[in-house]
Amino acid sequence: MKTTRELPLAPFADEETPLYFGFKTLAKTYYGVASKQFEDINLDKYFLLLSLVSKNENMTQQCLAKYFGIDKAMIVRVIDYLSEKGLVKREINPKDRREHRIVATKKTLKFAPKISQVFIDINKAAFDGFTEKEKNTFYDLTNRMLDNLGKLPANKYELKIEKRK
Repeated sequence: MKTTRELPLAPFADEETPLYFGFKTLAKTYYGVASKQFEDINLDKYFLLLSLVSKNENMTQQCLAKYFGIDKAMIVRVIDYLSEKGLVKREINPKDRREHRIVATKKTLKFAPKISQVFIDINKAAFDGFTEKEKNTFYDLTNRMLDNLGKLPANKYELKIEKRK
């Protein structure tokens, strides 16, 4: 049995360490950096959702729920919260009254360019010292892992990491 002093320092240390631990550590670190960048505009934790809504006029609650891999009830609570803060509003789709589009408010559109730039800057910092080929390999390998895991019975969602251009 390993003692605390013998535990690997890197979350992607060996094949016994679950991949989710490494990705969770990476995501938590990334989120911490992003959160710090958004302190001045008080965005909480929904900056990616706000970025998506600000770039897509026809974003629906169902689409957001599927993208984030959460149930419809949870996305309703998130949208309610963001609506109360004046960051998004619901509009009924004139072509299908059962469908609600989620629209960015002027308040969100004002800082949307900053959200995009922060993501660009953090991604650039994360890939510091990587070649273009290495970055593309990362995206390719990660998508292959998602495809492989998607074939297992527990997976409900199909997500893809977009390849950098």
